[in-house]
Amino acid sequence: MNGQSYLLEIYDADSDEFTGPNPILMKGCGVINGPENTQYFVLEAEQDVFSNGTNISQLAVRAHYNGDTIDKLLDSVTTVGIALLKDDVDVNESKKYGFDDFIFWKVGKIKPRTNGVSKG
Repeated sequence: MNGQSYLLEIYDADSDEFTGPNPILMKGCGVINGPENTQYFVLEAEQDVFSNGTNISQLAVRAHYNGDTIDKLLDSVTTVGIALLKDDVDVNESKKYGFDDFIFWKVGKIKPRTNGVSKG
């Protein structure tokens, strides 16, 4: 478990399906292995966030651009693809997840926070 705080900015947050703060204060939960050998960083929302009226508690993000690594995503400002984890998915760092475990949602930007202050 990462436990570090992050700010996750949603690029198209003005759509009717999203309600909540932007950026969103998130807490890192850990890295999981997804489809096509891609690593996803699971985050837990520390604020109320909704998509189509459904409360979102966890999101999984991956580096959006080729060449960006999971380490860059964890430590610096990075553009990310954002996915919702389906309700029946239990997060387990040793499991390999498939496309059916995610609902690809939005694009945004993540940046780590140190002592309540964002880096970058």
